[in-house]
Amino acid sequence: MMNSEKQAPQPHGTVVVVCESQRGRAGTVAEAARDAARARGFGATIGVIDDLAPATIASSDALIAGCWMPGKAPFGDEPMQRMIGWIDSLEPLNGKPIGVYCTYRFFPHTFADTATRTAETEHLLQAKFEDKGGRVFAKRAIHVNSIEDDTAALVDSVLEHVPAA
Repeated sequence: MMNSEKQAPQPHGTVVVVCESQRGRAGTVAEAARDAARARGFGATIGVIDDLAPATIASSDALIAGCWMPGKAPFGDEPMQRMIGWIDSLEPLNGKPIGVYCTYRFFPHTFADTATRTAETEHLLQAKFEDKGGRVFAKRAIHVNSIEDDTAALVDSVLEHVPAA
């Protein structure tokens, strides 16, 4: 006898989105990334670095991680340092596809400095994840006024590297 109930489609894989956020901008990107992954058929969860167990990362198929960049803080500021400490606590990532983002806002007179610091932050986070054995396929500086479009591009760049189930 056949069961006539429809089975829920199985996700293509699982994505964990993690952020370090104080005012919610990096968290808004995390929510947009979760929603974009789900729209593409992946199971997705979000968490902040203080609450996300390293085992959750180990069991995922992909990771998207980011922090915010304050407008006038010098490079090496707290959000990035907290994210680096969290990365250091992870188990080996065994080639896991990763996307890195940094949220920012700027005023015209600080554009060059902000662009330099977001690029440096992305590069440093990439290096730390790759030191742990991850593979960073996408880095993105995400302005607070273009979250949805920039996040969708980041998610697409990562998910295309998730092995088929």
